[in-house]
Amino acid sequence: MIQKLYCFKIGGSVITDKAIPYTAKKDTIRTLAQSLKKIKSPMVISHGVGSFAHPSSKKYIRQNGYTSRWGLAKVARDAQEINRIVMDVFIDVGLPVISFSPRSSLLTEKAKINKFFFDPILETLRQGLIPVIHGDGIFDTKQKIAIYSGENSLHLLIQYLLKHDFSIEKIIQLSNVDGVLDEKNRVIPEITKTNWIQMQKYIKKMSVVDVSGGMRHKVEEALSMTKYGIETIIINGNKRNTFTNFIQGKKMNGTVIR
Repeated sequence: MIQKLYCFKIGGSVITDKAIPYTAKKDTIRTLAQSLKKIKSPMVISHGVGSFAHPSSKKYIRQNGYTSRWGLAKVARDAQEINRIVMDVFIDVGLPVISFSPRSSLLTEKAKINKFFFDPILETLRQGLIPVIHGDGIFDTKQKIAIYSGENSLHLLIQYLLKHDFSIEKIIQLSNVDGVLDEKNRVIPEITKTNWIQMQKYIKKMSVVDVSGGMRHKVEEALSMTKYGIETIIINGNKRNTFTNFIQGKKMNGTVIR
């Protein structure tokens, strides 16, 4: 029997203060956890690493690898640290979450997927648990390391789950803004493959460090999922009413990518 699956990507800008390294927004994480607890259907959660791993990634990781083994270890530790904080809050609230590091289940070659192993995540869902993944550095057979955002890993996992009796109608991305913004800070209500060429030049650039590509990357990844019939909606995860409205099926401000 096909099961409906909710897929959430919680941006690093929602759960951390990207302007201040190693600063988690625990109250926001707790509020999100309390909202997620109201959803009774199976779900997968992915989160960004924000001000924990982005600064160290920028310092130690290059296109052709990393500058030092110690630096790579620090990047991995930083990603695990924000994941630990998220997991602690989620478990305290009562969510049966299980953490999976993409570094342990993916292998790339020149940043393209070479091998993956998602069977344990599938079994986690079958047992009624909630798998949580995050942005990570993935070992690469040619360039030593590749940065994979929370979107990258989530979308790979979704493609796998579609072949194993799950259906996904929407991916909900929680950002620190009301949606994809144009150059005048106005929300772009809808983005498609047809209008993306025109829209992308208007997207507002962020001033903080984001080695995974920022909003442009999020939109391009979302567009890649439309070939599976999956929409992505980007909404403000810092506004409690916005997320509550989604859960209750009410109209909300945001950008739909279809």
